[in-house]
Amino acid sequence: MQSMTDPTRMLGRQTQVDTSTGSIRGTVLAVGAKGVSIAIERQVVRVHPSQILGIHTYN
Repeated sequence: MQSMTDPTRMLGRQTQVDTSTGSIRGTVLAVGAKGVSIAIERQVVRVHPSQILGIHTYN
């Protein structure tokens, strides 16, 4: 993913991650070289960096 957005500044925020298979909305728990972990209700989803097309916050 190449973006002007710094995903580490989104920790704990409501975020939408656009992936190659669709969009995921949830709270960002962790960001690192292995991808992004997002809490969606009572489960955690890990998205690999190669799948991420875009990431942005929402209200």
